Amino acid sequence: MLWVLIALVPGCLTMIWQFGYGVLFNIIICLSTAVLAEALMLKLRNRAIKPSISDLSAIVTALLLALALPTLAPWWIPFVGTLIAIIIAKHLYGGLGYNPFNPAMVAFAILMVSFPKSMTVWMLPNSLLASDVSLADMAAMVFQQQADVSLIDSITAATPLDDMKTRLGLSQTIDEIRSASIFTSFAGQGWQ
Repeated sequence: MLWVLIALVPGCLTMIWQFGYGVLFNIIICLSTAVLAEALMLKLRNRAIKPSISDLSAIVTALLLALALPTLAPWWIPFVGTLIAIIIAKHLYGGLGYNPFNPAMVAFAILMVSFPKSMTVWMLPNSLLASDVSLADMAAMVFQQQADVSLIDSITAATPLDDMKTRLGLSQTIDEIRSASIFTSFAGQGWQ
C-alpha cells in the first residue's frame, strides 16, 4: 500500500495545483476520519489496531476518496464519505481483502446518490480564475459553506469538446469559440 500512496503523490500535487486548497482540506478530513474510524472498528471487532492501521489500507481509501470529491464540497461530505468507506464498505464485509468493491468508490457512489447537489459543485481550475483564492477564503467555502459563485465552474457537466459542439450549433465560428477562456491554446491545458 505504501507504493500506491507514493504513486498518488503526483496526482495529489496536480490536483492541488489545479484546484487549490480545497483538495488539501478533503485530504486532511478524509485521512483523519479514516484512521479514527479504522481504529474504532478494529476495537469493536477485537482486532489488533496497530498492525491493521500500519498496513495503510485505510489511508489509501481515504486518499482515493479525497481526490474524487469536489473541492468545494462542504466539510461533512468527506467526513461522511470516509465513514461510509471504512465502516460499511470495508469492515461490514470483513475488512481488508474481503470487501468485494473498492471502499472509496462505494462511498463516492453513495454520496453521489444521497447528496447530488453537493457532489456536483466543482471549482474552476486556477488557470481560469481571475485571481487566486486564499487559504482563508477556501476554508470559509468548505467549513462555512460560503461559496463565491464566481469561482464555481458553470460548465461542470460539459467538456471543452461538448462546449464547442453546443456553440457550433448556435452558429458561432471556430475562431469565436476558440477565443473563449476555456480554449486557451492549440493543445488545451492539462485539466482539459
